[in-house]
Amino acid sequence: MDNIGISLSENPLNQDVSEVRVDGVVDTMTAGELDEVMSSLLKRERYNIVIDLAGVDYISSAGWGIFLSHIRDVRANGGDIKLANMVPDVYEIYELLEFDNVLQAYGSVGEAAGEFGGGDQPPAKKKRQR
Repeated sequence: MDNIGISLSENPLNQDVSEVRVDGVVDTMTAGELDEVMSSLLKRERYNIVIDLAGVDYISSAGWGIFLSHIRDVRANGGDIKLANMVPDVYEIYELLEFDNVLQAYGSVGEAAGEFGGGDQPPAKKKRQR
């Protein structure tokens, strides 16, 4: 019943940014796949990460835990995890659980990637998704 699709690419304007597109449901049954992708990025020393959540309808505590479990290592290496394109129901939980104090959310992948600077994109102004 629970399915997840994950694709990985580099931002076309800033090759230092890894984009992770997630589709489906992120829960205890599927969070392991997301964790494997995040771990593989860290092993490859890819620390500027944008998670595109446009195709995600639900994230359980196990799913949110994946991002939180990797954020310390990512930031210790000068990077960050930025979330983009959350649907309203997912964004509501993100705010309710106060993850907005830990992880920044953006309305688009381009805005989030722009926060890393480099490439042809100037750093974006910080905007919160609503």
